[in-house]
Amino acid sequence: MAGRNKQPVDVLTARGKSHLTKAEKERRKATESVVPVALRGVSPPGYLDKWPEIRDEFNRYAEMLSALMPDNFGQPDADCLARYVVSESLYERYTSDLMEEHDPLNIKNLQIAQDRAFKQAQACASSLGLTVTARCKLVVPERREDDGEGEF
Repeated sequence: MAGRNKQPVDVLTARGKSHLTKAEKERRKATESVVPVALRGVSPPGYLDKWPEIRDEFNRYAEMLSALMPDNFGQPDADCLARYVVSESLYERYTSDLMEEHDPLNIKNLQIAQDRAFKQAQACASSLGLTVTARCKLVVPERREDDGEGEF
């Protein structure tokens, strides 16, 4: 059936928009995907060892994503993150080369390469939750702490 993607139960509950029964909440919560604890440690793929600065960027982003999504980011996402940091690095290099280039043919080729690198980085960033719109879909609103007193 076509429709919107289902939001996690915690998101619905935190927003106060849940009309689900307890049984339905439990059933949906059981089907939500969570990265197993054993796979939550993220290490860079071996091919990044050739480029220490890219590997360092990988580690920096992995740390941020692990803090942002502790239950949903892990080793299965390492390859996508590696593709992101590589394409981001290529985009930066092509942009730098483009600023120094004066030959129209080389400019065109660099613009094509730059555009491809940007699209690759953008696709990976969206998949990982690194864009604003992707992050808005992932963030669970914080619950207010009850101090034991009623609202009245």
